[in-house]
Amino acid sequence: MRRRSSQIHEVIGALIVLCLAGCSSDKGTVSDLSAPVDTNQPSITSTTEIATTLPSEPSFNGTLSSPITGFSEPVDLAIRPSSDADPATTFIVERGGTIRPFYPDGTSDDPVADLSELTKPGGEQGLLGLTFSLDGTLAFVNYTDIAGDTNIDQFNVDPDGTFIMSSRQTLLTLKQPFPNHNGGDLLLSPDGDALLVFTGDGGAGGDPRRASLDLKSYLGKILMIDLTTAPAQDTTTSAKVWAVGLRNPWRVSYDSVSGNLWIADVGQNLWEEINVLPYSSTEGVSFGWSAIEATHPFNADQEAINNTFTQVAPIYEYEHVDNNCSISGGAVYRGTQVASVGTWYIFSDYCSGDVQALCVTDELTSCGILSLGTVPQAVAVMPDANGELWVLSLSGEAVRITEKS
Repeated sequence: MRRRSSQIHEVIGALIVLCLAGCSSDKGTVSDLSAPVDTNQPSITSTTEIATTLPSEPSFNGTLSSPITGFSEPVDLAIRPSSDADPATTFIVERGGTIRPFYPDGTSDDPVADLSELTKPGGEQGLLGLTFSLDGTLAFVNYTDIAGDTNIDQFNVDPDGTFIMSSRQTLLTLKQPFPNHNGGDLLLSPDGDALLVFTGDGGAGGDPRRASLDLKSYLGKILMIDLTTAPAQDTTTSAKVWAVGLRNPWRVSYDSVSGNLWIADVGQNLWEEINVLPYSSTEGVSFGWSAIEATHPFNADQEAINNTFTQVAPIYEYEHVDNNCSISGGAVYRGTQVASVGTWYIFSDYCSGDVQALCVTDELTSCGILSLGTVPQAVAVMPDANGELWVLSLSGEAVRITEKS
């Protein structure tokens, strides 16, 4: 695949104001689902402000680089693992259905896949997630189809990264009762034998169907698809429930250094939360929704069922103040371009645009937080193949976390 010139693309003219899966579009009533989020977004800024809770060490000397523009509603980055012949490569996912190579300088190339005929982007729908098999020969995508239902599809991938579109197989289909809270992320298990699917509670507001803690429902869950068997004949029952109690896990990440799983779960009316636990301890746990929102009681009728599970409390929560309303995860920084001491999880908020670094101890408790700046409509913070983190903006920009001078 030949790379085009690395010339930075032209700035797109208008900001997209639709809120995707990372946005809490149900903060009002069900009738408010089509309303856009607050579009009074800040310009991209960098800051050296450090919260008073930040200790002298650990430390993170990061800030925001200048934005790379010209993308079309980017929502995810995915790493295709290295092989004997090729190094690991990065791909950027655009909500309209295209997947493009993404280079270390932030430039891109022609699409290696176009799913635009399979999906209808808008609101919290579209092409939402991507991951690859350990050998890079298979790609897995998460998208909502024309009817708005979730599909998990598998594609064969050529050595140059091009998807073989005729090879598409559907691994899972999931009926969505409402157009919001589709989740959207995918993770490959560390051994490569299973695919994890992160689903939202089905939408509207307040978990009206009480789906998240219901073991008979695939909504509000971590689902596991066994990749060692052939695709199931019935794709509506091809996964098993692995964990429960999620509301809208928009962006998740696995930190291979520590073996921990990180989940940024979008809140309801008052609280956003970050959950972290060892991957090996995830099966069978509950993250609490909708008995609780973060650590605060929510639906009292769900408390008893939540108590039947091993419960995981968030490592960090924050309130809906200062225009915060919808968390966009999030990954631990493992790159080499920013001087740091300790473990730092970088995340953002879609509404405020605030990009923050959370200090985390080995005991998985928070030890401080600092602000890195603002990126309008920040929908994800994801690593590239070199471990460097990028903040993706729905307005069409990618902003790298870089060393502060």
